[in-house]
Amino acid sequence: MVIDIPTKEDFYSSADDMVNEAWEKISNLAHEYYELDSKNQFYLSSEYFTDEDIYGLDQYWQHTRPKLISALTLVLQSVEFRLKGLIADISPYLLITGSTKNIPKADENGIRSFTQFHSIDAQDLIKVYEVFGDKQISPKFKKWYEDIRILRNKFMHTVDKSSDINPEIIFKGIVYAHNELSQGGSNWIWHRYRYKATHSGGGVDFNKDDISGDIFEMLQVHYELTGAIHSCSREVANEIFNYDKSVDSDHCKKCVSIMAEFEYFDSKDIDYCLGTVQKNKRSGMYQCIFCRNVYEKLPESIWEDD
Repeated sequence: MVIDIPTKEDFYSSADDMVNEAWEKISNLAHEYYELDSKNQFYLSSEYFTDEDIYGLDQYWQHTRPKLISALTLVLQSVEFRLKGLIADISPYLLITGSTKNIPKADENGIRSFTQFHSIDAQDLIKVYEVFGDKQISPKFKKWYEDIRILRNKFMHTVDKSSDINPEIIFKGIVYAHNELSQGGSNWIWHRYRYKATHSGGGVDFNKDDISGDIFEMLQVHYELTGAIHSCSREVANEIFNYDKSVDSDHCKKCVSIMAEFEYFDSKDIDYCLGTVQKNKRSGMYQCIFCRNVYEKLPESIWEDD
């Protein structure tokens, strides 16, 4: 008898924890960089500041390289768990590899744990899923998966100081994987917001029932998104967040109204947030890339009721 047989939900839950840990780690660093860079731009444009006031940011991401590598590992592991989840949904026994002579020894009651069996190699996960599943993985994602595995292996198995690692690689990978393997239809940043709202407080009960995670985390995840967009090139920001860094943007009245429900919220809190509403060139409507709310025209004020 085999016990501890994993389900798709088991793998997906663990994968979600991993990828959100990677996102939080790097997006917080990215927003800190954004704040410092914004201050530098202000200092450079003002006659009241000198070069001595400018923050030196040239080595910022090089200094955080170990954290970027750690985040990359988490992203790849989360992808592997999602692929395992898809396979487990077909049959968890497809995850087992090895011949019958390698079957683990049972205990005195004839019981074996699924965790004792050898699992198939990560490089074979997509192949197994496509053989037994009813869907194919996109060629674009397959190439990304192979490239990111090669990069991760360089960092894990040798001291490779020449390979490039930057926050854009992390953010791009997270969104790629979410769009390809997640089910539910929500965009990544909304999924991140729901995850963070659910886990708000870090497991500590502060006895503040009137302050929900939905309210408190709205601003925090806007900070994260701001850092991520600022760290990406115009092309990548447009590809993964549908955000054009070359055009104007405005704050979303719906999102800000949720932030404002927090007792200690101050209007200045959004000074270090990018606007998330931009005009859709095809429809002519304005849409928030965060909550997907659509406006026929921009509100005259995000603070006043309609």
